[in-house]
Amino acid sequence: MKSITNILAVFTLIILGDNSFAQNGEVFPEITAENLKNEEVLLPQDHNGQFAVVGVAFSEDAQDDLYTWGPPVHDLFLDKEGLNAMVYDVKVNLLLLFTGVNKAAYNKAKKMIQEGTEETYRDHILLYKGEMGDYRNDLAMKDRKVPYIFVLDKEGKIIYSTSGRYTTAKMENITELVEE
Repeated sequence: MKSITNILAVFTLIILGDNSFAQNGEVFPEITAENLKNEEVLLPQDHNGQFAVVGVAFSEDAQDDLYTWGPPVHDLFLDKEGLNAMVYDVKVNLLLLFTGVNKAAYNKAKKMIQEGTEETYRDHILLYKGEMGDYRNDLAMKDRKVPYIFVLDKEGKIIYSTSGRYTTAKMENITELVEE
């Protein structure tokens, strides 16, 4: 009987996404970052009363998993010509944290990212250079090798969080929360 309970618990995490690390109901911590247009952005305040999806990565190891989110997030939330533009009004940001020894790579990485990013996406990618501070604890990000995805309500509170590679189940959870 115990093994059935364990199997059900694992199955529930797979279906719903692992929210155990997130501080759901807490306001996303204030982070001042810079977008690829060299403009300062203050999260979560600059989401101006919109739902937001914020991806956070703080190591190069998280890249492969992070890239799996790109096409589905674009198709659902960023493609203003698509049908989904009538359904979703969501602010999307990718926040890359350069802390500790990674701060030394900030300028080179920023230049490479700017060169490889289309103009239409430059205000969606945010770079933070500084101390990790309490961000890692506040957001309960334990594994630096995976990206974290946070959904914020219109007041900047975390209403859903997940980590790792994109899955259809995770995106369904997100779209149900941000549907207008």
